[in-house]
Formats: sequence, structure tokens, C-alpha cells
Amino acid sequence: MTQLTGPVLLALALSGAATSDHDSSKACAAIASALPNLISFPNSSPYSSHNIYWSARQSEARPSCFVAPNTAQDVAKAIKILTRQNIPFAVKAGGHTPFEGASNIAQGVTLDLANLNAISVALDRKTVSVGAGARWINVSEALDPLGLAVVGGRSATVGVSGLILGGGISYFSGSRGWACDNVRNYEVVLASGEIVNASPRVNRNLYWALRGGGGSNFGIVTRFDLASFDQGELWANSRIWPGALNRTLIPLMHDLLVNGLPSDPEAHTYFVMTYYPQLGGYLVMNDQYHATYSNTTSPPDVFAAFHDAALPTLLTNTRLANVSRLLRDIEQPFGMRQAYWDTSLAATATPDLLLDIVPLWEEQVALLTAAAAAVNSTVEPYLVYQGISSNILEAMQVNGGNALGLKPEDGPVMIVQLSLTWSNPALDEVVETSSKELIDKVNALAASRGARSKNGYIYMNYAADTQDVYAGYGRENLARLRHVAKRYDPEGKFRKLWRGYFKL
Repeated sequence: MTQLTGPVLLALALSGAATSDHDSSKACAAIASALPNLISFPNSSPYSSHNIYWSARQSEARPSCFVAPNTAQDVAKAIKILTRQNIPFAVKAGGHTPFEGASNIAQGVTLDLANLNAISVALDRKTVSVGAGARWINVSEALDPLGLAVVGGRSATVGVSGLILGGGISYFSGSRGWACDNVRNYEVVLASGEIVNASPRVNRNLYWALRGGGGSNFGIVTRFDLASFDQGELWANSRIWPGALNRTLIPLMHDLLVNGLPSDPEAHTYFVMTYYPQLGGYLVMNDQYHATYSNTTSPPDVFAAFHDAALPTLLTNTRLANVSRLLRDIEQPFGMRQAYWDTSLAATATPDLLLDIVPLWEEQVALLTAAAAAVNSTVEPYLVYQGISSNILEAMQVNGGNALGLKPEDGPVMIVQLSLTWSNPALDEVVETSSKELIDKVNALAASRGARSKNGYIYMNYAADTQDVYAGYGRENLARLRHVAKRYDPEGKFRKLWRGYFKL
């Protein structure tokens, strides 16, 4: 960026977006004085490059400035100015949350952590330190040549920070838990500007809270020290079936979650239903992975039922691949409008509940398809089933357990997720309204059959901004999270000023 100083700096800062109850433009000028090369203002090329998000809904926000710190110390300097002046702000790492304002802000200040992207491997190969601005493809491309991996994301451009702080489902979760369960240490900037570490030995309550509790109530994580392990290529298979086969496939999927996956912790899978007129309408898609299997002529026993000749596929693709290739296989392009909603069910219930959700979802698809046609547009709807099997729940309990409130004794859980992609802003309201209505119907149906998950768990990384994520962690964990937030941010600066993400 061009260095700006003195009167020119102040003039540019004050020419930015108009403010309302706060004077973020003056804060931008103060930050620019403290960090002269690390700030950009509206109508500049650096500003435009920072304001690129996976979901176009986020890019529509126009902060008074972007700050792009290079170090944790830079973050601390910016935070001291923002908290002292009571300026609202947002923090962007990967920028992969769908709803508007999640990691961007109108009129306030957005901290973009993209420059905090260093990746280093310890000499003993057991720890990988990753900057908070890295994406998972950056991590895998550094580790694949070394024959190493970490418990991380499954899509190339997803950011390291958001995935870990919200939990983090991974190819390796069956044997190692979620990404948040495999952090050895967090480097964190507190609301005071103090830089601390959080681990099983230091600031243990903060360490626990950051394992799934998000970051916006506690501190800005600037570095993750992740447990690493030896890993070669994974076995992977992708399958697409006609939607009519869901009556056969869903019971198989339910049995896989309850009985199959616990018998083979190296296996991982998820199921997706979608509507794609070009291939005949409704489809069922399934990706299967195995961390140690290497035979491409036949599947691992755990997935054998899905490879039966009686289940004709429209497409199948088996390969051995490193993590980087798998991440790119399901990479989603930036720039469309996106929405997520989710809930969870007790997976010990019969598969009938999972089957009965499908026609409810198809009603939403019909509504959205008609609404899109009315504005000469399209919408891509997805219903996703992802299981949290008993072996994953057991692996989550390491180092004192995480903040999610999921326990082995409560049984396996099925996450039910809605994912929607569209381009026309005219569809925003109908997408959000119909998604909320569908999730409400799913929850009511599950409650009527005694199949709600304990506490009504909602996975943060798939939640809509209006969902009460923390209530789903349980009363005890919610109270503990609030206690931790009070301990590390006694004035509640982050709760008041850090906008856009889930609050206690």
C-alpha cells in the first residue's frame, strides 16, 4: 500500500463512508498513524481487494477503512485504539461466512487478518503453527509434500480461523475429533490489547472457550498451533444417484452413522440432496473418505452397501488423493449470495425422521424455484446430512473437552443443514424466511418424536445469524462461557464493539 502521512492521511480518512453514532473515520486516522502502511480507505485498489468475500452479501458492507495487520502486535495496536474510542469493528480471516456483516461492517473498521498467514512446522513434526489469516489450501499445500496433515477443513478457500473457532469438521474427525480438539495453543489478542497464549497449561479456561465457542466474545486469535501427524493419500469416492433412491439411501446412511462409522474411525462421509433440472431433477450425492485405505478397485467395508450394483449411480469417481486435491474438489467460487441454516437430531431415532424431512425440504425447493423464475434468476438448494458418530464424540473429550456440550453418553447426532446459493438480491428475503420456516418444521417434527438432540445443538459454522447457537451448548457451558468472557474482557468491549458474529 502507498504510505500516507500527515494532512493527506487525515483528509482521506475523513472522506470515507459517513458515520452514524460513532466516528470511525477518526479512528481510522489514528490507526493509520500507528500502522502507517497497513490501512486502506474507500475508492482505493487495496480497499477493493480487502472487500472480497465468499458471499456477496458480505461484500456489500462498506467500512470506513480496512486494517491489514502483519503481526499480533499490529492487531494489538489497532484493538487498543478501537476499544479506547469505542469504535465498532469486524474481523475478517477467511471471509467465508454467508450472512451479511459476519466479518465485515458498514461504517466501522474491518480488520483483515490475511497477512497473518505464516505456516511453520516444528522440528519434531508434531506441531504446525498457522497464522489466523491462512486458508486450508495454504496449510495442505505446505504439509502434503512433507507427508503430514492436521485436522482441518474440507474446502480449499475456507479460512483456518472461522472453522476452528466454531468447531471444525474434518476428514480425520473419526479418530481425532474436530479441528478445535487438535489445537495445542492459541495466540490471542485480548480487548485490552494484551497478547496471551491459551493452552491446556496456560489460560486453560480461555483455551476451553475457544474450542468451539467462537472468538468474538473472548479475543482475536492470531496464531493456531495445531497437532500434526503423518498422512499419505486418502481414498476418496464421490457418487451421485437419482433422487428417487433417497428412500433406500437414507436408511443406509442412518445405519452407517450409528453402527458403521464407529467400527472404522478412519472413515468419513456426508450426504447431500439437491435439485438440478439439467440432470433430471432431484439428486442424492455422497462423498466418502478413508485415511488409510488404498485399494481403488473395491471400497472399504464400511462403505460397501453404497457400492451395491442394485443402486445405479449417475456418476462415480474413485481416486487416491492428497488433502490439497480433495480440498479443491469441493471448492466453492466466491461472489454469489449464500445462506446457511442448521439444526441437529438425536441419531438414535429411526431413519423415518430423516426420510420425512425430505418432502418438507422439497416444498421449500418448489417455493424458491418459483420465486427465482419470477425474477428471471436461479437458486441452488442443498439439504445436507452430516453425522457426529460416537467415535467422534469420544475423540472430542481430549484435554478437558470442548465448549460444544456434545457428550458420548448422549449418543450420536445428525446435523441437518440447509445451504443455498443465488445471485439476485430480490431473493434474499424468501430464502431466509423459507429456511427459518423449514428448520422450525424440522425441530417440531423431531420434538414430536422425542428426537431433538440434547440442548438442541446448532453447529456454529452452518448457522444463520438469527439462530441461538450458544443455547444449544447447554446451560452449564453457556454460563461457563459467559464467565470466561467476563474474565478476559471485564468491560465487555468485544461484546459491545465486535459486530457481526454470535454473541453470548
